[in-house]
Amino acid sequence: MGLNRMMMKNGEVKVEDGSKYWTWNDANNKTISFTVPPGIKRIKVTSSIDGGEGDPDLSNYANIKNTSTNKVWGEGWFYTTSEGEVDDAADIDSIVGVTPNKTYRLLFNCYYTSGVTFSWGKAINDMKPTVEDY
Repeated sequence: MGLNRMMMKNGEVKVEDGSKYWTWNDANNKTISFTVPPGIKRIKVTSSIDGGEGDPDLSNYANIKNTSTNKVWGEGWFYTTSEGEVDDAADIDSIVGVTPNKTYRLLFNCYYTSGVTFSWGKAINDMKPTVEDY
């Protein structure tokens, strides 16, 4: 009996590291279905928010939200004052507690970003979630 079949027989699932990247254009006001890989309990969500110190009154905001539960999987922003000084900024960096094999419908509003990356694996599974969306 092969190792995979033996693991499945014992109820174990091999957890593999992986990631998925969407460009800012792919993530511009789009609803995307994402299926959590087998054995994955946490998804790390990251994105850098566009900003420009020196640009007056800049207001960039981005978020990713589950269309069913309205849980926000991540949000970030970059704001400047009328003088162009950074007023407040935060990139998207969250750990989302998820259900393995479940498909989530997520609304990406991430135009003002470097793109969005979902990462997963054994080490991420051990992290404490900042958002729970089971």
